[in-house]
Amino acid sequence: MTAERIVAEKEPALDKALERLEAIADKLEDPSLDLDEAVRLYEEGMRLYADCAKRLDAADLRITQLAEALAKQAKEHGAS
Repeated sequence: MTAERIVAEKEPALDKALERLEAIADKLEDPSLDLDEAVRLYEEGMRLYADCAKRLDAADLRITQLAEALAKQAKEHGAS
């Protein structure tokens, strides 16, 4: 088992993390929410946001690298 797979198993799927972020945002809009619970939810939301942003940035980088590799490969084959 690769290290990436081990990490992926510990992290929630991106769609689940985004759903949880949305649920947290909805709860934080409740004016009757206890301050301690609001702070706890805010902290959880910030952790999820940072994780999602990191994962999306990594995916964007991978896509950019793949696109560049394909463009280079196409250029090399076109020059042959």
